[in-house]
This record gives sequence, C-alpha cells and structure tokens, in this order.
Amino acid sequence: MSDSKNSNAVPDAYQGRELAYIKHQLLEGYLEKLFMIIGMSSSKIGITELCYVDCFAGPWSDDSEDMASTSIAISLQILDRCRQALGRRGISLRVRALYIEKDKAAFARLQQFLSSRTPSGVKAEGWPGDFVASREQILNWCGTNSFAFFFIDPTGWKDVGVTILQPLLQRQRSEFLINFMYDFVNRTASMSDWKEEIASFLGERIDVNHLHGPKREKLLLNTYRKNLKQHLPVEGKWQGRSAYVRVLDRQKERPKYHLVYLTTHPRGTIEFMEISENLDQVQKHVRASTKQHARIAKSGTGELFEPGAFVDAQEGHASSNEVEAYWLNYLASGEQRVGEESFANLLEDTDWFPSDFQRALGSLINAGKVRNLDAARKRPKKPLHWKNEGERLQLTEVTK
Repeated sequence: MSDSKNSNAVPDAYQGRELAYIKHQLLEGYLEKLFMIIGMSSSKIGITELCYVDCFAGPWSDDSEDMASTSIAISLQILDRCRQALGRRGISLRVRALYIEKDKAAFARLQQFLSSRTPSGVKAEGWPGDFVASREQILNWCGTNSFAFFFIDPTGWKDVGVTILQPLLQRQRSEFLINFMYDFVNRTASMSDWKEEIASFLGERIDVNHLHGPKREKLLLNTYRKNLKQHLPVEGKWQGRSAYVRVLDRQKERPKYHLVYLTTHPRGTIEFMEISENLDQVQKHVRASTKQHARIAKSGTGELFEPGAFVDAQEGHASSNEVEAYWLNYLASGEQRVGEESFANLLEDTDWFPSDFQRALGSLINAGKVRNLDAARKRPKKPLHWKNEGERLQLTEVTK
C-alpha cells in the first residue's frame, strides 16, 4: 500500500494549488536558463541589465513568512542565482525586479517581504496599483539597455488582451510569459453581450459558436497568439514567435489555462519547448497524485500502487506516424539543412515537442528512409543536432 507522503508529487505548500505548482515549475525552469543565456551574451548584444517584471504579483494563497510557493520568492531566488553564476564568469550585470499589485492587503505583504527578503545583489521594488495604468511607467523603469522578462499572470482575462499588452509587446529585447485564462475566455466567447470585449482581447473578431472541444480551443488560442506576435518588434532577421504550455484542470480532462510564451529568437522557442516537455511529465504525475488523494479521501482506504504507476508518458504527444509523415513531406523537395531557426519553425508550426521530431527522425533513419549527411554514425536519442549551423537531412533513394 502506498504511503501518501511518499506518493505525493506536490510539495505540501501547494496542496490544493497544484496548478500554481505547475506554473511555478515552468517559471523556475525557463527563467534561469533564459537569464543565463542572455547574461553570457550581454556584451555582444549590448545588455547592461537583466530585468524581471511581475505584472500581477500577489502574493496569493501562501501565508508563510518566506512565501516560498509564490512567484515573488521564486523569481528573486532565480535572479540571485543568475547574478552569482554570471559573476563567477566575470560578467557583472545589474539585476532588477519589479512587482506590481493593486490589492492593498496583498501589496502590504509584498512590501514587507521585499524589504526583508530581497537578496543583497538584486534591486527589487513593489508598485501599488493597476498594471494597465502603469504600462508607460513600467517601460520607463525597464530603460533601454536592459533585457526584460514579463511574467503576466492575472486572476481574470480582460487585462491581458492584445490591445492592452501592445505597448509592452513592442519593446525591444523582451520576452513574455502570459497566462491565457482559457476557462474564462471559452465560457465568455459565445456570449453576445461580450462580443466586443472578446474581439478586443483576441485582437480580432472570430466566430466560435459552431466549434467545440479541441477545434474551439485551438482557434481561440492561436488567434490570440497570432495577434500578440504581430506586435513584437522585428529585430534583424528575427521574427515574432510563440509557444505555449497547456495546463489541464486538476481532475477534469479539460484545459484550465495556457501559458503563452513570446520571443523573437528561435533559440528561445526551442529551449522553452524542451522545458515544456519536461513539465508535461511533471503535470501528468501531479494530476495522477491529485486524483489518487481524492479517491483515498473519498474511500478512506489506501491504494496499492504509486500514483505515477499508470501515467502514460506519451499521452498528449503527436503519434510517430504523424510526425514521420511530416518529416517525409518536409524533405520531399530536396535536401534540407535544419539548424536553430529551421527547428524552431518546425516546433512552432506544429506545437509538437522536440523529442517527437527526434524520435520520428530516428525511426526514419533506422528504416533507411532518411539520412543525416553530417552525422558520422547513428545517434539513438538525438539523430539531429540543430545547434550552430545544424545538419543536412535528405530522403534516400528508396524513399524517393
């Protein structure tokens, strides 16, 4: 019989807040990697500061003194780790954080925490009031020589519409993680009294009344992503890009929200999708643990197996046949060099995970249908190395 403490995939501080745990796991996994990459390239791209902006800071649902299960504490720890790691490499950057909160009680706790818990090498400040009314001041705070990451996690949906976010989206050298509150948007999208608000939020008017399930979800989400991207600045050869993490309801088989990521660099898309893939497994175990604890609470008896025993690691991934067919079609016109930009395009075009592409490509190579012209030998896990200039892929004569 499983021990509930050992089988619990969620830390105690997140009990009842499992979705917040998933969200914070993504923030922690990606933000540190991002700031290290940017920091290491800072002299090359003219960056003197790393800035983090939390537009709806809270804190919420954590009454502890250290607020360990809040984005506030997590982000400050990440910023300090990055500052120290970069310093050990001889890279000295100013590191700043801005937290905005309009709820008076929450802001009072925020201020107290920042005054006593901010790491010595990080400059952090809190602003009271409405994020929307503070957009111009936020941009002034970021300045012109910083790289800024915006974490935009509202309790509702109207304040993160395309039109409202436009001034921030147009800022150079910025990335965004936005909580697209699908559950709210989906319920509101068909209400005639909210048509104008939904159109403003999505960036255009669409009709979803005839759609249901995944098709409805995809149209709402992709319309939002498309119109957000249109406002991102074009930097040299880079274009606006978007990826997302789909977060399901704790117990029901339906999406609760999507964490929408925006960047202008292909490397960002790939790194985000790799971290998202790891998070997908975390989410599956969290959901399995949550469901098991609900069953145990209802029945009053334990269960023989750990909650992760029946997790299907491939659930939600594209099928091998589908991805193989995509590769064959992609290579049908001739030899293709797949590097950083090309691989990012593949991920964004399909919303599939990097391992889906790698696994399918490996199967095609093993079957003698595709060859990697730049690989000296077969690679079982990563048949494609996309970094730097990438590698050349080609259909074999048998496939042609």
